[in-house]
Amino acid sequence: MLTPVNLPAEIHFGRGIRSRLIQALPPGPVLFIAGKHSRKRIEEEVIPRLEEREFRLFCGVSPEPPLEEVEQARELGREIGAVSVVGWGGGSAIDVAKSVAVLLPCPGTVADYFYGRRTIPGKGAFFAALPTTAGTGAELTANAVLRDSATDVKQSLRGGDMLADIALIDPDLVRDCPPGVIAGSGFDALTQAIESFLSRKATPVSRLLAGQAAEKLLFHLQNAFEGNLEELDFVTEGSMLGAAAFGQSGLGAVHGLAHPIGSILHVPHGVCCAILLPEVLRWNLPAARDAFTELAGQLGCASPEELIDRIESLRKTLQLPENFRRYGLEARHHAFILANCRSGSMKCNPRELSDAEVSELLERVS
Repeated sequence: MLTPVNLPAEIHFGRGIRSRLIQALPPGPVLFIAGKHSRKRIEEEVIPRLEEREFRLFCGVSPEPPLEEVEQARELGREIGAVSVVGWGGGSAIDVAKSVAVLLPCPGTVADYFYGRRTIPGKGAFFAALPTTAGTGAELTANAVLRDSATDVKQSLRGGDMLADIALIDPDLVRDCPPGVIAGSGFDALTQAIESFLSRKATPVSRLLAGQAAEKLLFHLQNAFEGNLEELDFVTEGSMLGAAAFGQSGLGAVHGLAHPIGSILHVPHGVCCAILLPEVLRWNLPAARDAFTELAGQLGCASPEELIDRIESLRKTLQLPENFRRYGLEARHHAFILANCRSGSMKCNPRELSDAEVSELLERVS
């Protein structure tokens, strides 16, 4: 039986590939949704080439985008009758852009769709994604992670066709990232690759992609963090391959827990992944030893335990924390985390965690 592979209609990878954006857009007004550091590039490289085309630029998307920002951007797109939405930035900007693109023609509020009170009927506006970080994989996935600032609920918006019509993955855009962003986003990508490989829903195709992604990230992320910009090409490619993998397989308990922890304590997502990954891998080992051993061997390790040690060593080199102490994780936060961690990611984890076991894991990383 063939396994369907769900990816954007077009994926282009390579330095300078962003120059193909204008020719890819259909005629008509364009809404750009960008991170705060992307404005200059868009204004200098893209807007002069729009000629007479009407456009708007929604810039400065928040790191954990709240629903109200999606509403604001959607209203801006409706003002000009946007037929195209361009997401240019990190995962947050791209998630807002894909949400706006699919919801432009839809009635009701963004919250209606976020909480499932309404169903997204299908395809919205043309959507192009240009990532500026190598980590989230948002440019290749069919969901958007958003946050309700009134309730601190952080979850995925899903439905309709949220995949990009074209993803332009240009390592040159990632070269603007500071080392801390390279470290955090890179660890997110590494976590995605490993969780995809071990997922209950993994397929031969997703494992092939995930293994290649983990290899590129584990072998090149440190050098990229230390300033070797050529290595960012491999890190960016690893992030892309990992996103292609987990879009088919789902993730695991690291991401199931990272969303509520990040939401309530405002911890950067990549930092959450770095703290949680070794502990979750140790928990999963009895249930996934065969797949874990296969992955470890592919990554040059004699055993899964050696791979976990190597991951912890990389975390230290990247100057990422080993626990949530500085963020103030306490037992009083457990109820919120438990109430909001039972996502699709948690269901893909190779070993189940009861509420008591989740609390024990949280105690170990507090």
